[in-house]
Parts: sequence; structure tokens; C-alpha cells
Amino acid sequence: MTIHIYSDSFGVNYGSGTWPFELGKLRKQKTICYGKGGTGPNWSLKKLITNLEDPLLFKPQDTIIVLLSDQKRMEFPWLKEAHHADGMFLIAEENRSTKEKERKRHWGGEQYKIYKSEIKTVANTLGPMYLYENVKNITFLHLISKMFKDYKFLVFTCFSLDNFTSNYKNFNIESTKLLHDLTFEPLKSPNFYYCPVPISHMVGKNKDHESIHNHMTNEQNGNFALLCDAILNNKEPDISWFVPHTYYSIYSSGFIYE
Repeated sequence: MTIHIYSDSFGVNYGSGTWPFELGKLRKQKTICYGKGGTGPNWSLKKLITNLEDPLLFKPQDTIIVLLSDQKRMEFPWLKEAHHADGMFLIAEENRSTKEKERKRHWGGEQYKIYKSEIKTVANTLGPMYLYENVKNITFLHLISKMFKDYKFLVFTCFSLDNFTSNYKNFNIESTKLLHDLTFEPLKSPNFYYCPVPISHMVGKNKDHESIHNHMTNEQNGNFALLCDAILNNKEPDISWFVPHTYYSIYSSGFIYE
């Protein structure tokens, strides 16, 4: 049996100490990671669909873990690297903080400023869609699980369901009570589980994450592996280690799950 992981940087396997490696040890299974930092959910889902269409890649009782990243990470055709999708919409924002603009320069976003007008048009046009994009992705994965009943599906979001869309002027949308009140309980089935707490809310923003690369400390990596293992074993997971604050505390009011 094999564990297949699709994600952004939260799910990259950097070897011993990181949760994909530790989960593989706990379950005595091979782990294959398709994680890439800076990529969005569409990047991960394309990988998953391509792999599901290959009958040789999966076997009965395999596990598929999907970490849905920021829905704003679009794969614009001019991107030179897949991870540059992270923060692209900052380029067209005039009201973002100096700190965020510095971050944009740090990852090389300035090279795409010639596309500012196109980026703004996309934000203006598709804004309302973004608010529910990961809701659609979750339900899409649930439908896939109905087609592939021999595999277990475990789904997380990396960030809240709206993930700052209300803070971007170009999107011109506000989060809704309906989104806040949504329950995914009806989607639970013997081979599908969605965790409603975003991973970034579990682990918070810690100063040591640079040395770990997946935004978790060694202890958090171990705890997250145990959480996944418990869910896959149909047991109540331990959530006592979740941090009491959100990933970006200055936007705590904008997060869906507190």
C-alpha cells in the first residue's frame, strides 16, 4: 500500500522528521509526494487526475492525501516557474502593505509587473468565483472518491476557505455568512474525510519554519502525522497541539474557522 500526497509546501517530504516521512513510518507504507511550494490547488489536482488515469500507479487500499492550497495561485501562462503563482495578485494591488510588496520583490514577482493590467482584469472578472473555489474542489474530490472506492481520500485546506479575498481590493468581494456556516459533514464516507480546520491554523506562524521548509516544527510534523494516521484508522484525532492563534493574526477576523 502507498500514500500519495498532493500539496503545496505544507506537504513536501524533506525526509526524516517531516510529516510525510513520519506518516509512512507509522503506517509502514511507502510515501510518494507530489508537493511543490508556491503552487495552487489546480496544480495539485492536475497531478492527481493525470495519475488516476494511469491504472498502474494506484493499488487497492492506497491512500490519497490532498492539501488544497490558496485558490488565488493561478497558473498564468507567462509564469517562468510554477511556484511563482504564489502572490501574483499582489502585483495588481495598490493597497497592499509595504511588507507584502517587499515579499513580492523577494520571490521575483517584479518581473511580471508588465502583466499588471491582465492580472487585474482576471481578479475583477473571476473574483466571486474565488470565494467558493475550494468548496468546489472539496466536493469535486468527494465525487472522485465515489468513483475510486478502493482508495482512501483525506482532504485538508492549507488556509481558510476565503483566504484574504476580502482584503484584496481588485476582487471586490466580501466573505459570506453562508460560507462561514457551511458544513461538510454530509460528505463523510468510509473512504472520504475532509478536515475543516486549515493546516495553517493548526500550526500557526512559527519562527523555526525556515529550517523545516514545510512551515511546521519537528514536533508539529510528528503531531500532524499522528493526526492523519488516527483519521485513516477511523479514530478520534488528538487536536490538543493546535496553536490558539491563526497563521496571520492581523487578519484573524477574515478567517473562516477560528
